[in-house]
Amino acid sequence: MNDTPQRHKRALRSAYLIARLATAIVIVSASSVLPAFDSSHLVTQPSPSLASSLLRWDAFHFSHIALHGYEQEHHFAFFPGTPMLMRLFAEAALWLARMVKISSRQFVNESDVLRAGALAAFWLCDWTADLYDLTLAVAGSPSFALLASLLSLLPLSPPSLLFAPYAEPFFTSLSYKGMLACTRKQWVKATVCFMLATAFRSNGVMLIGFLIWGLVVDPTIRKLGASIPVIDLGFFQNTLYALFLSVTTILPFALHQYHGYLRFCRSTAGVPHPTNITELRPWCEVKPFPLIYTFVQSHYWNVGLLRYWTVSQIPNFLFAAPVLVLIFATTITQLLDCVTTLKHAWTSAGPVTHREDKGSVGIRLRAAAKSLVVPEHSSRVKHVGKGGPGEDSTCTGSLLNRNWKVLPHAIHAFVLSCVLLFASHTQIALRLSSSMPYTYWAAASLVMKDAQDVDDDEPGRDIQPAVAEIWDTSLGCLMGLYLDDALGHVPPTCVKQQAAVVSLSAPEWYKLEVSVKLSCV
Repeated sequence: MNDTPQRHKRALRSAYLIARLATAIVIVSASSVLPAFDSSHLVTQPSPSLASSLLRWDAFHFSHIALHGYEQEHHFAFFPGTPMLMRLFAEAALWLARMVKISSRQFVNESDVLRAGALAAFWLCDWTADLYDLTLAVAGSPSFALLASLLSLLPLSPPSLLFAPYAEPFFTSLSYKGMLACTRKQWVKATVCFMLATAFRSNGVMLIGFLIWGLVVDPTIRKLGASIPVIDLGFFQNTLYALFLSVTTILPFALHQYHGYLRFCRSTAGVPHPTNITELRPWCEVKPFPLIYTFVQSHYWNVGLLRYWTVSQIPNFLFAAPVLVLIFATTITQLLDCVTTLKHAWTSAGPVTHREDKGSVGIRLRAAAKSLVVPEHSSRVKHVGKGGPGEDSTCTGSLLNRNWKVLPHAIHAFVLSCVLLFASHTQIALRLSSSMPYTYWAAASLVMKDAQDVDDDEPGRDIQPAVAEIWDTSLGCLMGLYLDDALGHVPPTCVKQQAAVVSLSAPEWYKLEVSVKLSCV
């Protein structure tokens, strides 16, 4: 019996615990010893402590919502999943403390919910096993799955993924679970995971693409390639089922908008109208759907198409450049390869004529569909090594190309990256890239390609893991100093002088040098 996956998962569990512990030590030490760039947290957390080091940026909003609910309009930019878990774990911890006579307090406070949020993320968000199983199902290579999962423990934003009570670790874990369920055709489980993920981040609505792909697109292409009738009763059943599951997935988003509508656009019996509001907010009268989330993102965070494309935000684009370049380079290559494959199959099915009958077009469509699902040449390259029983003996340097199972992930990564580049605060790609397994597949493919092309004793062989470790440690210190994501949260008028340099070179993956000076008035 092959026990390689189990051995790998045990190793990943240990690596996850080590990564969590190391990140916490770096951030707590930096926040305790070094002076903070912003002292806002000292208002409620004046003494160095775990809670004080957790109170950064989004944690302000999450902790306030956990304690007091959605009091202000701008709070609706944050979805309820994280504050609900923070409050739940804090109440449970306080109840347990009262039971064992450690505390006599009756109500939770800010420190309680901050620590509870970090505990919830630590306990519930070990995504490595799910990413390993997902990668193994897609790639079929245990060594590739292990490498990709290990790389996920070196995220580009370790404070938000491995320490702080943010939405990202919960969203990432639930996204991986849902994607894995899709590969196993467990549609109800996938829908529940995607629905819960949407309760943490609005980006969860994009996950419905995996449901539509698995229920409609994939069966249709496979039937077409196998010369089986496509439009039948099963097609309509699957389409309706996918539509139902998609609506279920976006339900948390819709309920969040409805909550905001009730809070600010109408008063109900026994519930007073929001304080000091004498007229409706502008978004309340938007037709057909008054969405508070869209208004808040635009009004308070200046989010919109190309709004972030200003000179003052160039450093933030450079922060996000390495991961966006990686994703765009690999996804565009794969999508172009897919188009080339379709074109080759179409032209190879027979001579092209100006007037083709329906039968000829059908033959070409079947050939094109078959070329996608069953490509002529496997992308897996045999690697001469010690491939014993239960050991992987392949090198998957070009695994991402011409792999039908990877294609929906490539499309998802490309679309989300386009949104991040053109219509978001671009530097949050450092956080959201971790929710896309394609990010780590692309990075792992580069590492394994280098393993083929570069001798083991050649200088620079291990530059990629080293760069990732340095980046993670640096961002941990930045969060401790209140600088993590600082540029993205400073109003544009506060950014006076910024400069950044990024250089990309293979096979070193990337080197990033950033010099930033901030001055606010």
